[in-house]
Amino acid sequence: MQPLDPNDPRRIGDYRLLGVLGAGGMGKVYLGRNPGGRTVAVKVIRPDLIDEEFRARFRREVAAAQRVGGAFTAPVLDADVDARAPWLATGYVAGISLTDAVTQFGPFAEPALTALAHGLAEALVAVHAAGIVHRDLKPSNVMLAIDGPKVIDFGIARVIADSALTTTGKFLGSPGFMCPEQVSGETLSPACDVFALGGVLTFAAAGHGPFGTAEVMQMLWRIVYEEPRIEALPESLRPLVASCLAKDPAARPTPEQVLSALAVLGAPERTGWLPPQVVAHISTAAVRLLDLDSGPADPPHPDATVTSASGRPTGASVPNPPLANPARNSPTGSSRPYAPNLTGGSMPTPYGQSAGFTSDSTEAPRQPATYPRAHSAAAAGEFTQPPVVSAHKSADTFTGRPSARATASRRTRTLLIAASVTVAVAVAVGAYLFGTQLNAESTGGAGTSAIAVSTSVPSNATTTPPSSASATSTVSAGSASATVPAEFVGTWKGKAADGPVQFDIELTIAAGAVGQELATSANTGTFSRDRCDRAETLTEASAESLTFRARLTAGSGCYDQGAVSTVILQPDGTLAYRTPGVLGGTIAGTLRKG
Repeated sequence: MQPLDPNDPRRIGDYRLLGVLGAGGMGKVYLGRNPGGRTVAVKVIRPDLIDEEFRARFRREVAAAQRVGGAFTAPVLDADVDARAPWLATGYVAGISLTDAVTQFGPFAEPALTALAHGLAEALVAVHAAGIVHRDLKPSNVMLAIDGPKVIDFGIARVIADSALTTTGKFLGSPGFMCPEQVSGETLSPACDVFALGGVLTFAAAGHGPFGTAEVMQMLWRIVYEEPRIEALPESLRPLVASCLAKDPAARPTPEQVLSALAVLGAPERTGWLPPQVVAHISTAAVRLLDLDSGPADPPHPDATVTSASGRPTGASVPNPPLANPARNSPTGSSRPYAPNLTGGSMPTPYGQSAGFTSDSTEAPRQPATYPRAHSAAAAGEFTQPPVVSAHKSADTFTGRPSARATASRRTRTLLIAASVTVAVAVAVGAYLFGTQLNAESTGGAGTSAIAVSTSVPSNATTTPPSSASATSTVSAGSASATVPAEFVGTWKGKAADGPVQFDIELTIAAGAVGQELATSANTGTFSRDRCDRAETLTEASAESLTFRARLTAGSGCYDQGAVSTVILQPDGTLAYRTPGVLGGTIAGTLRKG
């Protein structure tokens, strides 16, 4: 968590703001407390992105989301859709995202997977009962708490995506966890969330989704035409997950049927379901939460309170419909997530926090790979490439087998996926677009459906050397040491990606101790060549990993100020690199020395 800057409000509605959890292309997420002491996450949408159509959608979705009950969702508690900058407050889950848990501690074993499946299925039952299709269920939207997983951002991703589609023709989503009908532009039903459930469970078991990691066009092709890879799942769960990942929505089970199938395997443990390392992390995070200032709220300042379009303080302009479970509104309810990287007395930076209310991340670092030629038949057991030569090399090594639907479809249907890259500048942040087009069945007449995936890239900048040591931080408890191990010292380069957007990363680390500004980094858009430069203060060090906090040194429109990045030394001598993306996703990749 980062401190509030001078331009941030100190109060939104009834909530006193304590810090910034994340920032993205759609707005900011703040940590706040209500007068009763409940901790919440307050999401504020940028006013320049709002029109009346958006407000109407937002009002409908918030009203529906407030009716969602159940133990496995983070509740929507309050909202003001008429504010100049619309906002909503959700419960704050003191936990870690599934993305970060698997990345840091490894895939889950069978007991944890079964409990995860049960909790997510129950969450979907509650979400669908409120008339909501999540549309963006993915590992970063699943928070892990001691008492079970919590699904977040239900319904909110939909209104953002719908507005973007209507106003710009873009699609905001996570390609690696989209359902086939989402790719082809068909009407979505709750079955789409069940497909995503299968993908999330595969990620938890394997560390990657059922279709591996790849460029967007290859990923979309695989989702529609290739069989998923689910070998990493335990045998007891494979038939169920395979049915969830059926290409035909009608062939997928409902969440209730998923629960019935899981009941055959036995009731999951409500406590002790998480791996010990994850439990330790969550426990430490909960203690950090208690260290936050809990004193009396400051009186609201006229310039530091978000107001509605009519001039009224926010928080009272939109009556909230009754919740399905009123008890969830109590101060003892669950709270909203932040992510790891405990540094001194500060709260962790939320890698999984959906600051932009959506993410384009494929949830796994990319690896070099090769693909069959565009028009050649794939060897048995291999994922294939769309029958168009991509503008970029694929980034995956996973192989799979062509599905029965794929074989039949190729006889009667021609799929043309054409990729084009543009960089549009809006509010000093470029948008990177991939366009796709699906031809209709040859027997059913002509027709097309277009999709584009949008995210943000940094603005132009020039490199500026870092200043002398700045803010300090204490070393966290445990195995952390005060200095940089020699293996990390030097210049590291490589590529990283946040969904379809790729970056060239250069990181130079000098010897030094925690609290010193001893590294510089630069993130350059691979296609746009826009660059953000940072000076990095070491906040945590161990024999295996380093954590830095950034100070932006060059680049207007960059969202890097205060960003926390982590590098983890790999057995092959490379560094696994992670830093928050600008749309709430994660820029992740591999760096090599030299």
